[in-house]
Amino acid sequence: MSLANTLLSGGMVLLMGAIYAFGPNIETLYYLIPIAAHAVLITYLVHERFALVSSVLMAIIGANLLTLSSDFNQFVFVFIYFLFSQWFAIFLYDFITDRISLFKTSLPLIVLHIAIVITFEVRSFDDLISIDTVIAIAFAVLSIFVSAVLILGLFPLFEAGLNLLTESKLLSLANPNHPLLKQILVESPGTYHHSVMVANLSESACEAIGANGLLARVAAYYHDIGKSFQPHYFIENQQNISNPHDELDPKVSAEIILKHPYEGAAILREYGLPDEIIDMTEQHHGTTLLKYFYYQEKEKDPDVREGQFRYKGPIPQSKESAVINICDSVEAAVRSKSNPTLEEIRQVVRAIIHDRLTDGQLDDSQLTLKDLRVIEESICDMLNGIFHSRIEYPDLKESQPAREDSS
Repeated sequence: MSLANTLLSGGMVLLMGAIYAFGPNIETLYYLIPIAAHAVLITYLVHERFALVSSVLMAIIGANLLTLSSDFNQFVFVFIYFLFSQWFAIFLYDFITDRISLFKTSLPLIVLHIAIVITFEVRSFDDLISIDTVIAIAFAVLSIFVSAVLILGLFPLFEAGLNLLTESKLLSLANPNHPLLKQILVESPGTYHHSVMVANLSESACEAIGANGLLARVAAYYHDIGKSFQPHYFIENQQNISNPHDELDPKVSAEIILKHPYEGAAILREYGLPDEIIDMTEQHHGTTLLKYFYYQEKEKDPDVREGQFRYKGPIPQSKESAVINICDSVEAAVRSKSNPTLEEIRQVVRAIIHDRLTDGQLDDSQLTLKDLRVIEESICDMLNGIFHSRIEYPDLKESQPAREDSS
């Protein structure tokens, strides 16, 4: 990210120098600088807060470079123009991948530029129609279109060249038409529904603790892609069929289940998904114990090693990964219950969080005890909304005579 900032800031300074060298005697040339592109690209490639600070520094640098005299007033004019243009652009552009919406959204920024030009350059009606004012307005408007072109052209280059995980990339990966999401839906529809539920829970919990909710949502969509290779071995895909694990040795069953995070990570690497999502796929079970098959085997062999029935990890390395780890188990546990009460839901959520904590699964996640309480509340609120009590409507046949009598 620091590399992106260095390249963008250095490039903008060089562009300012080149434009100044092209027309050193044109006092209004600074209006032509596509300064808005710098702020918008920093926002999406680094961070919005960093872009706000960087905008101030770039406005100061630009005002120093392009002020043609020692006139302090002109320095202030250039500084204000650059600063307002950047800050307004930061808050104006929400999405920058759609060319049409980008140019439409540029209209308010054009109005701002024209207003600044009139404020700075017009002292009388004659000034309003003077050639200098017209040129200044033309430069100010042209700078917006140049900024839009630079944004559209440079953004994908930085995103791909620096392998940055941006909001734009996450939104594209969340598209249901992505081939991997289609594969999950077709090959393992139960897993697809489970992943969507985990995504909803994870996004809400992450946003509640100040983590990246969008990253958690997208990672949750893909976290169980490994199940699509042998979907019928996972309970959510066993509708109307017998459980194949009933015919297998517990060690064989465990081997099938335990490998799905790593098979999923392998296919995500093959498709070139971001490292953050691949890591979360590998970490979403941490090194937890596959208890059901472990205790089955323990009945036959009391000396069985617990390590044979644990995922090989690693344990979650980020808040988002830890939240997915928790929500994955919570969703499966609550789904197994028939019409759970609000208290039952809370007991399940609390028990799973406590189990993860005491098992050391959250040691590297940077989650605090306060975070865990907030996560618990968020998950419970979401699940309570899903499993809330519904009005039981009378049967259609039973209610028919009543409707006929009342007519």
